[in-house]
Amino acid sequence: MIFTVFLTSAILGVLGFALSGPLRGKNGPRPDGVAFIIAVLLPLVVVWWFAQVGMGSRFEGATSPDAITYAPSVPPELSEGWKFALLTLGVYALSALRGVGRLPAWIADVIVLAGAYLAVKTSPDVLLSLRTSMQDDAPTLDLGPLATPLSMLWIWSVARLCASLARLPAVAPGYIGMVAGLILFLVGGFGAGTGQFAAFACAALCGAGLVTFALALKRPDANLGWSATLASGFLLGVSSALGVLNITLPAIICLAILALGLPLLNVSVVSVRAKLRGKNVEWDQQMFRLDEALAFRGVPPRKIATLYFGMGLWGCWLAYLAARWFFIQPPSAVWLVFHALLWIAFFVCGGFIFFSLARVQMRRREGEDIPERLEAFGIEISPVSMTEALDKIEDFIQEGTPHHVVTSDANAVLTSRSDPEYTGIIRRAALITPDGFGLVWGARLLGLPIYERVTGVDMVTGICERAMKGNYRLYILGSEEGVASTAARNLAQKYPGADFVGTHHGFWRRDGKAQGLTVEQADSLMADEIRRATPDVLFVAMGIPSQEKFIAAQLERMNVPVCIGVGGSFDVYSGKFNRAPLTVQRLGMEWLYRVWIDPSRWKRMGYVPKFMLVAVKTWIMGDKKAADVY
Repeated sequence: MIFTVFLTSAILGVLGFALSGPLRGKNGPRPDGVAFIIAVLLPLVVVWWFAQVGMGSRFEGATSPDAITYAPSVPPELSEGWKFALLTLGVYALSALRGVGRLPAWIADVIVLAGAYLAVKTSPDVLLSLRTSMQDDAPTLDLGPLATPLSMLWIWSVARLCASLARLPAVAPGYIGMVAGLILFLVGGFGAGTGQFAAFACAALCGAGLVTFALALKRPDANLGWSATLASGFLLGVSSALGVLNITLPAIICLAILALGLPLLNVSVVSVRAKLRGKNVEWDQQMFRLDEALAFRGVPPRKIATLYFGMGLWGCWLAYLAARWFFIQPPSAVWLVFHALLWIAFFVCGGFIFFSLARVQMRRREGEDIPERLEAFGIEISPVSMTEALDKIEDFIQEGTPHHVVTSDANAVLTSRSDPEYTGIIRRAALITPDGFGLVWGARLLGLPIYERVTGVDMVTGICERAMKGNYRLYILGSEEGVASTAARNLAQKYPGADFVGTHHGFWRRDGKAQGLTVEQADSLMADEIRRATPDVLFVAMGIPSQEKFIAAQLERMNVPVCIGVGGSFDVYSGKFNRAPLTVQRLGMEWLYRVWIDPSRWKRMGYVPKFMLVAVKTWIMGDKKAADVY
């Protein structure tokens, strides 16, 4: 029967969403909100009525005590369900009238508190009475005269917090649906709760909420409105009081964290970080909401809603985990401490991951004033897009004087910390592009305006495309024997007009040693060969930091307008390895894909977790080498 409520509410949610489309934007109550309330309450009332009629007919035909005991297949508490449904409808109607009349917001608070008081009077089961465990002999915390005001305060808090998400149209129904699903799972999975009404109400909220969330992602104009989310939050608060809160103390704690968690994520963590750094934060910074920051930075509403939904799912999982640990066995001091620490670790890690994702999603604002270079993690970075980087490279070609272009990633950052020579080379470079998702992630974590990866492999493509129009002369140096020549041949076929004037493998020092030459002599001969080819752009594929040190030492001798280190890019263009699929690139997992196709690289990937630790430490504690530009 509970599944019937869930399915019916979901179907009505789909129908209501479709029918309310033509009415959006007109005066009066929001049609999406009306449809949502109907999708929740109609199945709830119908199932209650069906259950009452079925229960009554069984009593009339019962003649023996056994029959009477068997007859009521639905708990008696369900008979009070219609009153809770009417109270929910009343909260919605009165709140909508308040909105139409443009009355003060505190009137809505009075409406919810009045509804909460009537809910408490309707059924004493709504009153909070807490036990510390599921054992029959567990001690009970008697709230006494505080039970009624605390119960009212809880219902009002849930309703108000749900309503605070109304500014995010798709988030509100999804959040309500997730929390309702959690309560339903706790009621059904652990036997928590006093009756079946909580299960029926949560099934209706879950079905309508999740369906509406999925549909609203495709319709940015859809919005339940403040009144519908307030009324849904009221029903959610009543259901949680009936279903979970009057049983266990950990249940109320985990649900309070969940209910407060997502709305409170709107408050920036800037204040926490500032306190760790011994700084003060202005009030307007503390009140800068996460959704406002994302929208301000050009993140589409659909991505904002998806991010919030993911955070809500994480919160539901944490709440369920806390309840499960409590219910499966009697607590002990060691058990509680261990699982509390584990839960806190999950909570902190999840929050950090979602905060990082939010930062990475941000984009450059139109007209944003960005400096030519930024300093982060001890190196300088040029905060350029791919188009801007290619424009600068063309300018360097037109100038005709030697320029060194460095593609820096997380490995480059760590190398610079232990190699002063390499650090100096980066600082003297004409252009330092952010190559690698890790570096972009770390920069965004610090609030630096670096929004786009400008990788060596993509710059090879971009330069070849522009060489078709500019007839630029290109030279490839590095990689294994045969790789450079094969890559040049493939690129010349794909980009006719790009003139590859020479290639050479990356083992000229080995060949020079066989001829009795020192490293410096072999490098000089290689530089002379490149100079005679007179290229406009030299690609050096030797890996960090060898390629940068060779370019820096021979830059003037080669006299090439643009010299750029591109690592293992030509392994891709020669066909030796395939590049990661576009989806994997967008997720920032290209490095993991490379390890997958070439397991021998895994030892070299130790810099990834090391850089993450450096970035997190810099973000939390600050670093005199890292600017914090927002």
